[in-house]
Amino acid sequence: MIDRRLALEFLPAAVFLLANVMWSLFAATAAAIVAAVLAVFLRYRIDGQLPFLAVATVALSVLMLGIGFSQDNENFIKVRPTIGGVAFALILAAGSLFRPSLLQRSLGYKLIITDWGWRILHFAWMGIALSLALVNELVWRNTSTDAWVAYNSLSGPFVFGIYFAATWTVAWFFWDEDDEEEEAV
Repeated sequence: MIDRRLALEFLPAAVFLLANVMWSLFAATAAAIVAAVLAVFLRYRIDGQLPFLAVATVALSVLMLGIGFSQDNENFIKVRPTIGGVAFALILAAGSLFRPSLLQRSLGYKLIITDWGWRILHFAWMGIALSLALVNELVWRNTSTDAWVAYNSLSGPFVFGIYFAATWTVAWFFWDEDDEEEEAV
């Protein structure tokens, strides 16, 4: 059974893909934004806190849709994942300078890894975000709009898997058994 939170993460992409088949890219983006706002609201009801990354994605999507619509240029919508990926990498880079780091604040309740592991995880996530931004650039510049929509909509589970695999691998090698024992006492 798929976790409710994970299902809510993929809801906007499914709406985006379906709406693009039925209407235009602008309408599909607007529909995905509505679905994302609904997903954020439901995540808030489930967790009692706003999912920061989802809220930032909605805000960036609204901005890029508005600019794209006002300029009658779909490229502003297509470049949103690139801008989001680069911005995420920059936030991670800045967050790695804090103690505890940004990822440690976000994931530390589930991961007990060494300080060195947290640094490696930051760099891994930054590399993934920048790689995905580059792939988005290659896809939207070299394929049709429909192919880009399909890539953008269907890549979500794979992207989740890449982040999960990187996190799991770092946790495997840098699990802090000393901290785990201290918390158990």
